[in-house]
Amino acid sequence: MKIKKQMTGDVAVLSLSFTLFGSSAPDSQEFKDHIYQLLDEGVTKFVIDMAGVKRMDSTGIGVLISALTSVRKKGGEFKLAAVNDIMESILVMTKLDSIFETYKTTDEAVRSFTKK
Repeated sequence: MKIKKQMTGDVAVLSLSFTLFGSSAPDSQEFKDHIYQLLDEGVTKFVIDMAGVKRMDSTGIGVLISALTSVRKKGGEFKLAAVNDIMESILVMTKLDSIFETYKTTDEAVRSFTKK
């Protein structure tokens, strides 16, 4: 499986492992299915661990935006962790860095939920 789910308190941490995130429809659908299932279970806090993602294409960006939108519609929060330099520059170029909260580590992202 290319997606590993772990609950840290009430925060769902989804760790992704893809060479290229977004290019494969089954992988993208699997990610969305995880998000929808967790939302149906009442989970509203998400951290997406991107450490295992080497690159991301426009489809991957669309999948993340779709997931973010679904989570926010349920009153939830969605954060990215361990985004590499290449993906960080993509977020900056597309101005999506103003939409996604990013953190250097998964632990930092999880802790950010308690700082509110």
